[in-house]
Amino acid sequence: MEKSNALHPMNTTDNTQTKSCAQPSQATHVAIVIIMVVVAMATTAILAKFGMIPYETLIFVSGTVGGAVNSFRRIQNLSMVKTEKPDVMTERLVIIQIYLSPFVGGVFAFVLYTIFMAGFVQGALFPVFASGKEEYKTFSDFVAMTIPATNADVAKAIVWAFIAGFSEGLVPNFINKITKDTGITNQPDASPGRDTIQN
Repeated sequence: MEKSNALHPMNTTDNTQTKSCAQPSQATHVAIVIIMVVVAMATTAILAKFGMIPYETLIFVSGTVGGAVNSFRRIQNLSMVKTEKPDVMTERLVIIQIYLSPFVGGVFAFVLYTIFMAGFVQGALFPVFASGKEEYKTFSDFVAMTIPATNADVAKAIVWAFIAGFSEGLVPNFINKITKDTGITNQPDASPGRDTIQN
């Protein structure tokens, strides 16, 4: 009986160590993703400065930064919670999500940018675009002619791109509201989604 009691604290210590070792692997992957995103952001900024890549690339990269920061925030919150060691499949899914989050954030950022270009959402907090009346023949011409009106609008677009990557539910909420407003009004003269989105 004494041996059994003596072994019990050792098992508790081993379990504690196992729980504490559940997070470093995920934190390492998050650190790798953040480094990759920072390098991509710096490279994109330099290339954009010299006009070697389109401005919209910076929007996509800003969304990836938001996704990477969101992954870091989730891992940081999990490290403060004592949980049982996850199984191998769950661990792999979490790691895959860590690497996919920046890409999904970039996609969401570009989708939100397109929503702003279309004028579905307007207001002081949203960027305004100076689109001329010239006809375009290709998508690249359309992107080149539809640009933020002022420097402040460029900054707003970049900030919203980061937010779109950081808050994964923002863009789906935008789309749901536009779809809902379109279904309710269902009139040619209506302008769906003109009001500020409420999260």
